[in-house]
Amino acid sequence: MKESYKRILVAVDSSEQARRAFQEAIEVTRRNDAHLYILIVSDTNHLGAEPYAVDQVVKQAHKAAGAVVESLEELIPEDIAHTTIVDDGNPKAKIVAYAEEEKIDLILMGATGTGTFSRLLLGSTTAFVVNNAPCNVMVVR
Repeated sequence: MKESYKRILVAVDSSEQARRAFQEAIEVTRRNDAHLYILIVSDTNHLGAEPYAVDQVVKQAHKAAGAVVESLEELIPEDIAHTTIVDDGNPKAKIVAYAEEEKIDLILMGATGTGTFSRLLLGSTTAFVVNNAPCNVMVVR
């Protein structure tokens, strides 16, 4: 068991469970006197090959991600050191890759995300991260 976590990653989307994971991450970060990394990945993995359509979808996804980040950053207390990262691609792969690259100690995330199909699979992104992350993962319901 790790004595403390110093580099904490919270993966968020616009879901209520992600918001609860974010709130839990604030508390865990505070208890451990750690640095919080907030990662939001716009899922562009499924896009087709039509350049104009892809460009429009990516722009909309970035706008939505920016709104999520903005609403969450308002909730961060001043005593919490944090870094916000907005990316696009395959969320499950990006979360694991970011955790590896930044030597993250702990990942927090919601049990399910925004997609109805994902909810049927009990959070396919969460399951992937739990099984492939280089560190501990806390799943928040």
